[in-house]
Amino acid sequence: MKFFTSVLVYLFILTIRHLSGKPITEYIRNKYGRTTLNTFRRTEKLSYRLKKLQKDIRFLNLCKNYDVIPKFVNFRVHNPLFTQTQTYRSWCRVLLNREISLQTKKETVTTKKLNTHVSLLKTALSPLDFICISRLIKSNVDNKLQKVDTIHNKKLLNLGIDVKKKVNKDKVIFNFSDKILTEEQKNVLSLGLDYCLPPTKITFHKFYMYFEKLCYNLKTCNIYKNKFSNVTNNITTIANTTFTKFTRQIKQARDSETLMSPLQSLKNDKTILITKPDKGRGIVILNKCDYKQKILNILSDQSKFKRITTEVSIHLLYLEDKLKRLLRTIKTSINENTYNFLMTSGSRPGLLYGLPKVHKPNIPLRPIISSIGTFNYNTAKFLVPIISPLTTNQYTIENSTTFVNEITSLKLQQPITMASFDVESLFTNVPLHETTDLIVNNLNSTHLNEFGLSKANFKKLLEIAAHYSVFTFDDCLFSQTDGVAMGSPLGPSYANSFLCYHEQNWLEQCPPEFKPIHYRRYIDDTFLLFKHPSHVNLFLNYLNSKHPSIMFTCEMQKNNQLPFLDTLITHNNGTFHTSIYRKPTFTGLGLHFLSYIPYVYKINSIKTLMTRAYNLCSNWSTFHDEMNFLKEFFANNGYPLFLFDKISKTFLCRRFSNRPMAPTVKKDHKYVKLPYMGSLSFEIRKQLKLLLLNNYPQIKFTFVFTNTNNIANFLKQPLRCNSDLCSNVVYLFTCPCCQARYVGSTSRWLRHRILEHKGKSFRTGLPLSKPSFSAIREHSQLHSHPFSNTDFTILSSHSSRPDLIISESLLIQKMKPELNNTTTATTLFTQ
Repeated sequence: MKFFTSVLVYLFILTIRHLSGKPITEYIRNKYGRTTLNTFRRTEKLSYRLKKLQKDIRFLNLCKNYDVIPKFVNFRVHNPLFTQTQTYRSWCRVLLNREISLQTKKETVTTKKLNTHVSLLKTALSPLDFICISRLIKSNVDNKLQKVDTIHNKKLLNLGIDVKKKVNKDKVIFNFSDKILTEEQKNVLSLGLDYCLPPTKITFHKFYMYFEKLCYNLKTCNIYKNKFSNVTNNITTIANTTFTKFTRQIKQARDSETLMSPLQSLKNDKTILITKPDKGRGIVILNKCDYKQKILNILSDQSKFKRITTEVSIHLLYLEDKLKRLLRTIKTSINENTYNFLMTSGSRPGLLYGLPKVHKPNIPLRPIISSIGTFNYNTAKFLVPIISPLTTNQYTIENSTTFVNEITSLKLQQPITMASFDVESLFTNVPLHETTDLIVNNLNSTHLNEFGLSKANFKKLLEIAAHYSVFTFDDCLFSQTDGVAMGSPLGPSYANSFLCYHEQNWLEQCPPEFKPIHYRRYIDDTFLLFKHPSHVNLFLNYLNSKHPSIMFTCEMQKNNQLPFLDTLITHNNGTFHTSIYRKPTFTGLGLHFLSYIPYVYKINSIKTLMTRAYNLCSNWSTFHDEMNFLKEFFANNGYPLFLFDKISKTFLCRRFSNRPMAPTVKKDHKYVKLPYMGSLSFEIRKQLKLLLLNNYPQIKFTFVFTNTNNIANFLKQPLRCNSDLCSNVVYLFTCPCCQARYVGSTSRWLRHRILEHKGKSFRTGLPLSKPSFSAIREHSQLHSHPFSNTDFTILSSHSSRPDLIISESLLIQKMKPELNNTTTATTLFTQ
């Protein structure tokens, strides 16, 4: 196409030279007349005006997003000090918003005028001349706009915004697929998978769910002043007003569509898979066939994984029944809440996925099993605190900060050698049965009695939680027969318990000739100090001979430096200094400043890394170097230059000022989750804060904003799963004969609930003698309208029973289905 256009332009130029040898205006006037020439000039002028308006609007929106005020918006005041006040800035923001609105209206008018003149020009010119002249207009306009870009960039730089600084796209994007990315696609992907955009739609039941849950939580609190009904009425008013405002706001938003349109082809391409790397932040693109083959190679290890040929539903029912039988035997010894927490119904198999190790040859995958929703997930969570006494000893470290504090306090006069040991694939190599016996034998019976468990029952629970890890991949069911799955709550506990027990014995039995003088471990990473370099390999060989399942690798110091966890340790004259260490997998990608999330989250991202630098850098020189690095890092991720300087100044001032803590009365703490909708969210928070403070002064409410409209969710391809085996869902039944509807919910598998509607047993599929009432079955029998499984569709899914019932009630209230006997499944506060 480009070649064809170039040929046309070349022919057009030859035609002009052949006919007259005069400028283009002369050519148009001589061939088509003065009226067409005026249309040409007007079209070129309008094209430039429209493009400039679009760039001006982009400049103004950038100023708005960065919360900076361009100079032309500032207005004169009597006292210059008044320009530093919040009132002055708020009025400047009002003027900026009005300017954006005005320029947007001009853009609409100019677009209409331009389209009219382009149509006139197209009618007046020949097809060849129109194509060539249109290209010429575009070229002239683009040349003029370069000056506009320069002016805007200079203005932004004066305001502290360097738009030229960006992350290195080649470091952030790892494209191992056959797909060739365009520059537009690279620019959007380089923002990161967690880059959020303004929501493009609002769902009635999801929106009101936030406010219903707030009322549900307040119902159990002691009210201070007014009646509870007054509080819920006010919350209802706030929710209704915001819903109306946000619906209007969405219709005006266009940013999401503009940004996501380059990624649409990636989303629709079923031959590729887009994910994050195993370590570091970035975007990895793989051929789906290559990804699938690598996972199958991992599953081919029959010593770790086993294919289950039984039907998924039958096998999951077997596992659920096994757990239920055990829970019934210990029901009297554990409390009612624990029993209800451990009971399971409608579980799903785990989901296996792999994260690419991008800096290793052939891009191997790290297998991870998502265990949320599996039959033994809650059991595993329940057992973690019980096992915790066995997961630490005198050799384990809690985090990087405690390690730095300990290592920098060491003063060793004799020469030493630093080394770091790492266990190869610790989680998958932990011997499952041996570790289970080890945990059971070493836990005190008194400790177990505190949780209402005997040793025998505890072992049975532990075996169910750790030994029955089932998952699916490519519509096939597998079981992990040895090792603990990454993704299981018990994974770190098993790994730590195994190593804590053995390392004590190994160190006690180690020959003193090469025994390390210092030994500290964090899960599978170990830091050691030796008297002589030759002791390193001797101790490594000694450890590798102790257990057939565990193999250690070693990294020795280089130039008196050694990386360990997040730190770089330097040994000099008997003392240790630490600084921040970043692995080769570091891409420079962080949370982008223009991501559509609350401003305070962006501020806290800077404070977090500053605090990390302050805690891990042992001297001011390394801290200064780290602060310079962070300044460049945040600038590359779109942060204004002045913001980092402002926060760093405040951060250091607070570190060196002894401000006494004001005595306060301890309050109950509750979190309120709300959708993030820009300025509307802060209006909601302000109104709710005032309302809740007046009525619940004994409670501290913290508001948490969420926005799931990010690039990762946009590109995510829906997982293929049998809808009959989905649980914790709200479903819609539509009669195939008369279109009558029914909305219901179930925490079991949808298949079981459908069989119940049919009056059949979910285990045998045979008719029940006394089936429970079903409005669907009654309608079907009364009107002779048969139905099947395909007449049921899932409306929403939830992780908790209260959320499920609230969502069902909201959908019944909204849809008003004909077959529902009640208007809601539970009491609604906002309807």
